[in-house]
This record gives sequence, structure tokens and C-alpha cells, in this order.
Amino acid sequence: MGPLFLAAFGLAADPAPAGSLEAAYQKEHAYLAAERTELVERAAELERDAKHRVAKAEAELDSLQATLVATSRRADLAEDEFDALERESSAAADAHAILETTLSQASDTLAVTPSSDPAVAIAETFRLLAAQLTDQNAVGWRDASFFLPTGEEARGKVFRLGQVGAWGLATGAAGSLVPAGEGRLQLRASFGAATAAELVSAVPPRWEVHVFEPERGTAETEKAGGLPALLRESGSMGQLLFALGVVSATLAIFRAVGLAFARRGGHTLVDAVAAQVRAGQLGGAETVLHGRGGPLARVLRAIVRSAARPPAELERVVDEAILKETPGIDRFASALTVITAGAPLLGLLGTVTGMIATFNVITEHGTGNPKLMSAGIAEALICTAFGLAVAIPTLLAGNVLATVGDGVKNSIDRAALSLQNAVQAARRDAS
Repeated sequence: MGPLFLAAFGLAADPAPAGSLEAAYQKEHAYLAAERTELVERAAELERDAKHRVAKAEAELDSLQATLVATSRRADLAEDEFDALERESSAAADAHAILETTLSQASDTLAVTPSSDPAVAIAETFRLLAAQLTDQNAVGWRDASFFLPTGEEARGKVFRLGQVGAWGLATGAAGSLVPAGEGRLQLRASFGAATAAELVSAVPPRWEVHVFEPERGTAETEKAGGLPALLRESGSMGQLLFALGVVSATLAIFRAVGLAFARRGGHTLVDAVAAQVRAGQLGGAETVLHGRGGPLARVLRAIVRSAARPPAELERVVDEAILKETPGIDRFASALTVITAGAPLLGLLGTVTGMIATFNVITEHGTGNPKLMSAGIAEALICTAFGLAVAIPTLLAGNVLATVGDGVKNSIDRAALSLQNAVQAARRDAS
């Protein structure tokens, strides 16, 4: 049953010859070789197709990248153009606002209502300005009215030398004219009368003229308003600060007078009362204090009247008497402290309200005419000055009076202690 037996058995079971088996193997080998060749060719074809697709995809990717770069460049250019348009639009808006402000200021100056069409308004404004400049710069006589040195209005002739000077001629009056505000003119006495007469008679004049600017008045026509005018210019906040200063001065005077009365007597009174107490003469001490006023006398009187009490009770009486006199000594001190702290703040508030008024004027009329802004600026500065003028003296007076008040309270404490010691000494002597 070994291998030879199995081989013999196999040969017996397969009667096919060995040549046919080899042919079958060769045939199968040829088939497999053909399949392999076909698979190799197909794999090569697939590889070539894959390379073609990759190359095509890479080409499409390069094209898309180029398109993206071009699109990004166009987007950047469009953004730059948009920024430029935005800047131009902002500049145009600023120019329009400046134009509107200029037209508004010119309209206020010329006292006309501008047209809603900017082009028409500009042309009309320049026409009116040219006419006004021509009229202001004209040289010659014209019928007009002016004010005499007494303040009366006179009707006559006015010779205008442009915007440099003017002369007036009326019945019984002649001479050089000066601005009196708001386009009005006033005659100056005894000056320029000969020039006016020579101008009328067409004789070459000897020029006597007050050189002026049309929108300004001369120094001679301006009068100082004093404190009432200053209060009017300061506004409601400045008037409040002025009233606060009056109150502060009044309180300081009352406090100073009260402290002066509180210091009366002093060591002389204490020594006289203590001498009577040491001698056991409480009635004499009462006599010395009779008719005396002030906190020191009242404290000493309370001690004398309680001299017979035990030391502990006498100490409480002294404390009660001193505490009762302390509010009178410190009277108005808190009010002066509050005024010292509040006056600068009120002055600052007045400064803010004055600047708000100034900016409101600038918003409405622009910065062309400084006179329109002077009221708000004056209010702001005057309120600041009033606040400091109230706070600084009040601070100094309050500190001085507080020092004096502390001295009065210390002297009362020393006097009370001295009289208590005298009472104790009298008790020891009596015992």
C-alpha cells in the first residue's frame, strides 16, 4: 500500500495517454498567456487614460487659478474705485455743506432769503455782494441821516470816502463822522467841519478825518457799563454767583461779629471769678458775672451755680454747658464751607452754558462775525471769574474764622478747668 501502489492504481484508473495531458496543459498555458497579454495592454491603456485625465484636470485647475487671480484683481480694482468714489462723495458733501454755510452767512449779512437752487443762490449772492461793495466803496455826497454829538438824529448830506471815512453836513452842524454801530454814523464835535465845507464847495480839502472800519464803533462812543452791565453779560448763573458772594460776605461778617463778642472778658473775667470762688464767696462770683453775656460768662455762671454739687455732677454740668455753647460758636461755619466748595462748580457750570451758547451761535451764523459769539464767551469767562472770586475769599475767611472759633472754644475749656480747680481748692480749704 505504498506510493508505488497508489501510482499504479492511478494509472489504472486514468487510461488517457500522457501526450494528451501535456497538450491540454499547453493549451491552457497559451490561453492564460493571451489573457495576461490582454490584461497588460488593458492596464497600460488605463494608465494612459488616467494620465490624460490628470493632465486635463491640472490644465483645468491652472485655468481656474488664473481666472481666480484675474477676478481677485478686478475685485481689488473695483474696491479701489469704490473707495475713490466714496472719497469724492464725501468731498462733495463737505463742499456742499461749506457752500450752504457760506450762503447762509452771506444771506444773514445781506438780510435776504436765498434761493433753494444753489446755482441761483450763488449768482444772486455774488450780485448783491458786488452791489454792496460798490455802494460801500463809492465816493461822493448822498442824502442820509446821522446823529449829532448830543445824540439827536439829523437829516442832511453825507460825503462817503469809501470805507475809510465820512463827513456830514446838516443845518447848523458839519464835521467828520464816526461809526456808532449797526451802520449808523455820529458827528464828532469841532473836527472836520472845514473839510466838509471845502468838499461842498469843490475846493481841494484839507483832510481832517476819523479813519474807521464800517463795522466797528469808535472808542469814544463806547461807554463802560460797570457792574450792572457785567451782571447782564454774565447771565443767570453769574447773577446767582454774585448773590452767593453777597450771602457769603454777610455770613462771614455775622460769624466774625459773633466770635468777637464770644471773646469778650477772657482771662480778666476768669481770674476775678476764680478769686471769689477760692475765697468762698459764691455770691461775689455771681455779682462779677451779673449782666455779662457771651458763652464764656454763661459757662462760668453754670459752674458757680453748681459749685456745691459733687465733683462728678459738676463735671457733667460743665460738659453740658460747653456743649450748649459750641453750636453758637460754630454758627455759619458749615455754610461758608459749602459756599467755598460750590462756588467754583457753579462757575464751571456757567462756563459750560456760556460755551454752549457760543457753539449754538456758531451753528446758526458761522464764525464770520465775532460779535455774535462775544456774548457766550463773555458769559463763560465772567462766570469762571465770579466763581473764583467768591470761593477764594470765602475759603480764606472761613479758615481764619475757624481758627478764631477753635481758639474761643479752647479758652472756654481752659477757663472752665481753672474755675473747677478753684472750686476744689475752696472745698479743701473749707474742710
